[in-house]
Amino acid sequence: MTPDVVVDIGNTRMKWGRCVGGRVTEMVSLPLDEPETWNEQLAAWDLPAPTNWAAASVNPAASELFQAWVAATGSEVAFLRDFRDVPLSYAVDHPERVGIDRLVNAFAAHCFAHPHPAIVVSVGTAVTIDLIDERGTFQGGVILPGPRLMAYSLHAHTAKLPLVDADTLPTVVAPGKNTTDAILAGIRAAIVGATILLVNHYTEDDATPWVFVTGGAAGDLEQFDFGARFKGTRAIPSLTLEGVRIAAEALP
Repeated sequence: MTPDVVVDIGNTRMKWGRCVGGRVTEMVSLPLDEPETWNEQLAAWDLPAPTNWAAASVNPAASELFQAWVAATGSEVAFLRDFRDVPLSYAVDHPERVGIDRLVNAFAAHCFAHPHPAIVVSVGTAVTIDLIDERGTFQGGVILPGPRLMAYSLHAHTAKLPLVDADTLPTVVAPGKNTTDAILAGIRAAIVGATILLVNHYTEDDATPWVFVTGGAAGDLEQFDFGARFKGTRAIPSLTLEGVRIAAEALP
């Protein structure tokens, strides 16, 4: 199918991408549970009727609401349900358990990086750092808490640490001069440090991957030098949407 709009339904927001000429040309972030806002965006984009929608989701309840809304507009949405809808090979124990967002990110990165390997660093509610080899095989990766989850966990599981605002990768660097800055600097160090460590670990076999940075909380992560053995870093906020688009175009 050729989608007019691709959708990434996450845990806190959904993103729409308008597709024109074989690429995502516009992207908006919308609430998960406000059909009236969706109606306004649909009207603003003046889309064809019926509209071809393609979506990937890690949020079943929001998916059901969105699917019902699409049907009420007289259109249909093709959902990428699991790994069988994403044309990669898999070298992980249970590909059916891998989040569809990680898989479409990996697929888009492979398409952009080929014939080189790709590393995808996605920073949102969680941080995922995944490896795709030059043959298009998903090798797996790591999952760690995103900035907001780190901040909330420190507040919720201690007696005196405050809840700090960490909607994106903090800009505060160590050493923090007060408690709030120490928390923010720690969150930054954890995510940046993990990324540098893993990019170097993934390139130990003389691979020369591209590093793709995406996600609404990525901040300035793409600015870092991850080592000498990678091709370069590309920050692509629409990477998940591009993966949905390319995978949807491969559907029968």
